[in-house]
Amino acid sequence: MYNSLSALKTLCNHSNWTISNLQANKLLYIAHMLHIAKSPNNEPLVQEAFEAWDYGPVLPSVYHSAKAFGDKPIRNIYQNQITVVPNTLAYELLKEAAEFNVGKPASKLVAITHWEGGAWAKNYIAGARGQLISNADILEEVKARAA
Repeated sequence: MYNSLSALKTLCNHSNWTISNLQANKLLYIAHMLHIAKSPNNEPLVQEAFEAWDYGPVLPSVYHSAKAFGDKPIRNIYQNQITVVPNTLAYELLKEAAEFNVGKPASKLVAITHWEGGAWAKNYIAGARGQLISNADILEEVKARAA
């Protein structure tokens, strides 16, 4: 498991620092979902729990560290964060998430993460923050999407 900001730095590196806070949170969620599904013992990608916010799953530390950029690309203010170790499942999934994002508007990522019956939808309460999305719910969503 990695620190959320380390995962963010790695994702942004793969995206050439062109993604917004909203995109970063959705792409981190997708990579986290896939990591849970593909890793031994369904290990999560990041230590921090995602929360169900209005625009989808969010890692609060990522959101707050990048909110000053608004809807503009996140800048590299993370020099002191380590990056995810290359040639690991986590690294490859973050790279895939960055590649998946090419040419997609943020609204597409929101739609993907708002999947009806998915982990976000199960935990979302309009206007509320702090609604945790459990890794068990995320794994259940991955299994339902694969069925």
